[in-house]
Amino acid sequence: MIGHNQVIFEEIMLRQKLSVEVVSANGLSDSLELPSPCVELRFAGQSFTTTVKRKVRCPVWSEKTMFDVLDKERLPSLALEAYVYNVIDGYQFFLGKVRISGASFSDSSDEIVKDYQLKGRMFKRSKGVLLLRVFLKNEAPVSQVIPSPVLGLPVQAPADAVVKYIQPNFEDGVIVGRKCYLFVRVVKARCLPDVDVDQKPDPYVEVNAGNLRSITNSVAEEQNPEWNSTFAFSRRQLDNAQITRIYVVVYDGFTDDSVGLISFDLSDIPERSRNDKPVVPKWHQLIDQSGRTAQGELMLSVWKGVQSDEAFCDSWKSDWLEASVAVRPHIVPKVYSLPRLWCLRVHIIEFKCIALACGSKIVEAYVTVVVGGQRKTTKRMKKPLAHYVWDEELTFIAAEPFEDDLQISIQAHLGPGRDKVVGRIIIPVQTVQRRVGGLSSAKLEHQWHDLQVPPNAAVANGAGDELTVPSCHIHLTTCLDSEYGAHYGSGDHTDEISNPPLVGLLEVGIIGARGLPPIKRKDGRFSSHPYCVVRYGRKWVRTRTIINNRDPLFQEQYSWDVYDTATALIVGVFDNAQVEESSSGAYKGVNIGKIRIHLSDLQPGRIYCHAYPLLVLQPSGVKKMGELCLSVRFTSKSLTNMVRMYGSPNLPKMHHRDPLQILIEDLQFHAVQIVAFRLSQMDPPLCKEAVEYMCDVQSHLWSMRKSKVNFYRIMSALSIFITFWRRFLYVCSWENPAITLLVHGVFLLALMFHQFILPSTLLFTFFSIVWNYRHRPTHPSHVDIKISLTDTVHPDELNEEFDTFPTSRSSSLTMMRYDRLRCVASRIQTVMGDVAACGERITALTTWRDPTATAVFGLFTLAAAVTLCFTPWKVVAAMVGLYTMRHPKLRRKTPSFAWNFCRRLPHKGDSLL
Repeated sequence: MIGHNQVIFEEIMLRQKLSVEVVSANGLSDSLELPSPCVELRFAGQSFTTTVKRKVRCPVWSEKTMFDVLDKERLPSLALEAYVYNVIDGYQFFLGKVRISGASFSDSSDEIVKDYQLKGRMFKRSKGVLLLRVFLKNEAPVSQVIPSPVLGLPVQAPADAVVKYIQPNFEDGVIVGRKCYLFVRVVKARCLPDVDVDQKPDPYVEVNAGNLRSITNSVAEEQNPEWNSTFAFSRRQLDNAQITRIYVVVYDGFTDDSVGLISFDLSDIPERSRNDKPVVPKWHQLIDQSGRTAQGELMLSVWKGVQSDEAFCDSWKSDWLEASVAVRPHIVPKVYSLPRLWCLRVHIIEFKCIALACGSKIVEAYVTVVVGGQRKTTKRMKKPLAHYVWDEELTFIAAEPFEDDLQISIQAHLGPGRDKVVGRIIIPVQTVQRRVGGLSSAKLEHQWHDLQVPPNAAVANGAGDELTVPSCHIHLTTCLDSEYGAHYGSGDHTDEISNPPLVGLLEVGIIGARGLPPIKRKDGRFSSHPYCVVRYGRKWVRTRTIINNRDPLFQEQYSWDVYDTATALIVGVFDNAQVEESSSGAYKGVNIGKIRIHLSDLQPGRIYCHAYPLLVLQPSGVKKMGELCLSVRFTSKSLTNMVRMYGSPNLPKMHHRDPLQILIEDLQFHAVQIVAFRLSQMDPPLCKEAVEYMCDVQSHLWSMRKSKVNFYRIMSALSIFITFWRRFLYVCSWENPAITLLVHGVFLLALMFHQFILPSTLLFTFFSIVWNYRHRPTHPSHVDIKISLTDTVHPDELNEEFDTFPTSRSSSLTMMRYDRLRCVASRIQTVMGDVAACGERITALTTWRDPTATAVFGLFTLAAAVTLCFTPWKVVAAMVGLYTMRHPKLRRKTPSFAWNFCRRLPHKGDSLL
């Protein structure tokens, strides 16, 4: 058994890779202007680009990279391609290429450097030599984790799982790179010729740019058709194919004959900047293939622009050429607006009925309430079937538009598996009264409802006697709470309900990803079709899908209004299984990874450009799935609104006036299920697995690793008090008499000048804040492997963490006890996390984790220190004492400003994996 595991271990470790070293190049250009070359390597769907050497004719790179050889049998049919470009103002101009067959690769690491003559394309000759060193080697990936519970080997973590700073080139106030496109908008045509006397044309338009072609829909039997279609051709693809002219051809769909065409030279097409007005379409006379005037005119507009153009979102992209027509609707970008969630509260008060029977019958009854897929019951009461008083509240989640009904039924339990419906009622959810903005519960109406008695509602007891229920009534209260649904359902504040002040604007630029893993398909091939999903508030964004690319460039920018900085931005990367089915199942996407950025970590006005590692925790350990390059900018709109936001309650007002008697995880679970169902019905759909992954559905489940993490977080937050106590014991031990005497002197001086104790402490705190400004974070917080203990976790603990719930243990007794232990431990884990977060928030007051909050607190400490210097301490003590012992009528029900300020401070919970 050990030998078999050892063989598997060696197969996992010894994975073949292709090592390529770009050494240098010679004689790239004969022109007087010095080039700025770079080299792009391509192998088996993977790519690597070297740095750009500025103004040099014989550049030296000496840069190495590794490519995965996923299929050794196909290696002779593959090829390594090296493209040399001249980079001028962000554009790449082709200089030459080298193609090396996979059959010529050597297995020796002592392979010498070889020079390869650059080759041009069909109509272009190239000069120059590229020096490469290429060989095969067996090496384990950096992020490879050792899955070996049997062998007992420790779990290894990725070595390069750190946030890296990137320097993209931004222009015109945007925070994404410039990606140029050629836009062609086909509006309509007129006076097209007939096919014959009895047949009108079925015209459609084809835009032809070399091997890049796109067509409009065909309009049946119309001489004056309208299309209003826009096409976007990548300028990079046009330059690589050396396209200098595009053709717009009108065809007849009935005969597929050309009606006429219009051609444009790329050098004559105007360039449209971001602030220019939209290009107005113009009429163009059609010509035939010989250049003579043809019958009919075509209205269109052609211009050069970038991806920030307003026509880009609704246009057909040339990047979609590899996707079939049936797949294209599933790869387009989409902005999702989440449904408005409400908390449906059903208060079951009492039940009365008329029971016709001889004698007093004892019946065990309960109430069942069903809303959509949510089903809950009250406690069971055993008494004569006449009058039951429950006074119990059941809580559900409902979403607009309200499509479900509220189904309430009274059931009698007659024995094991024998439940009888005594009466039922169906109430449409849209007729339930609503509470918006935290209205008082005294305004709710208590209602009596007549229940519908089923025809066979004869209830029998164990002795065989029966009783009949001719009529019954239920007393209940129902309402829809907007604040609870908005907060606990979506996890974010909503401006439509509570109407908070606008504090800023969040801009997110999704630049691209690199090093994404290939996904195995059902036919055995490996490919990757990545796309990103951005979640913030009720607005979710899905980028376009890049077909078959492990290093995609999205260059898409989106923005959100911010009403609270104590919120998080979540960006996830997924593989689009609808392009082609993966081995995991039909149309079941693969979760590649996600990152979480807390808005309080962002300094207003600064652009954060970093590459975040995509880390995923698996049963075998943590694994790096690539990197995601993002640019984030938070712009503050009003400092007054910002301070007001820090002082407002973190939870809805209803939470303090009428709190829910239910686990919040239950509401959040049902809210996620509703959101997942609604998003799966949109076009393009967002799969349920992606929504649950973005919402961290199973984050509250028990884990030994997370419990240890929260314990160490508590110890870290209390370390300052532990250190103080240890040093105090050291002073008391007189091990160093000089230090002990010095402390005694300071203590005596503090007794003599006690009025300076508090100002000195506040001044020390202020100077600590100023001192810590140098060590403020340079990038938003991200997953920390050391804090998460994923680098030291035992494989058995990971096996327990990824165990099913309920557990898959064979013994029924062990299963019951194990599940009970996990449920109790999950509550303890949550409490430990809250305690740790409280200590970390206090620590964050002086560490510039939240720049705005630290600045406000620093100014407060400075002002308080100056004020206390001129204020007698007796007056201060009297004010504090009187304020603490004030009358209850002078207290407000919501928390104080200091408590709300502290609750909005960041903690390390967002840095956990």
